[in-house]
Amino acid sequence: MSGYTWEDPRRVLARHGLTPKRSYSQNFLISERAVRGIVGACELTEESQIVELGPGCGTLTVALAAVCARVFAVERDPDMLALLEQETDRERVQLVPGDAKEVDLQALSGGARIHVAGNLPYAITGAILRRLVEQSDLIQHAVLMVQREVRDRLVAAPDTSDYGALTVFTQQVFRVETVLHVPRTAFHPPPKVTSSVVKLTPLASPRAPRVPSFERIVRAAFQARRKTLRNALIQALGAAESDAILEAASIDGRRRGETLSIEEYAKLAEALESKN
Repeated sequence: MSGYTWEDPRRVLARHGLTPKRSYSQNFLISERAVRGIVGACELTEESQIVELGPGCGTLTVALAAVCARVFAVERDPDMLALLEQETDRERVQLVPGDAKEVDLQALSGGARIHVAGNLPYAITGAILRRLVEQSDLIQHAVLMVQREVRDRLVAAPDTSDYGALTVFTQQVFRVETVLHVPRTAFHPPPKVTSSVVKLTPLASPRAPRVPSFERIVRAAFQARRKTLRNALIQALGAAESDAILEAASIDGRRRGETLSIEEYAKLAEALESKN
């Protein structure tokens, strides 16, 4: 990261007379170690382009711009956009006014694979992750700061308390790795929870077909996770169809949804697809 100089974001905010806004879920990263860890995990080259979700006052933006060709900084706070206009390299950083949970990677990348990074606002982390899953074909790597409990769900294995629909949909298309854990004191103001940086790398082939029946079955199983798989599926599909796909997939309906692997959910989806 030659040419990069760390500056505490609290100084940047003070220079512009700004303070964190609760309405925007703003917790600014004040750890140089964490910033360097995120940049390193992105695996950028001088030719790389990256989309940064929620750049805030530009702490990570400046570090990213020092090692790649272009940063698309997606920010919805007008005050932060005005700050970024003055504090970032305008030749390397393109400001994109808008909501991170609605980012259109196709429009920004022109259809090529692109890197993604960000310190995600906790209130909309789930919506952002769902959006990235939908656009996984366009992602080179996604390196994201999330709540520690969200990280635990993203890396969870079947038959554990953290394993759920978010786990299945993310691991369906991404390999999920933990980059580092980040304490509350690494933010201004400190949040009430600890955080983690995770790295999402698209799989060469999805672990399950990307069809509506897969999503329908997974959601049905976890919306009633205390019930047996058969009873959960009956609520969504009816008894006859549930029994038919369980038999076709050779899966015991007395199991609970959180015990199934992604590949087993794929078998159920394929059985449902073949009936329709």
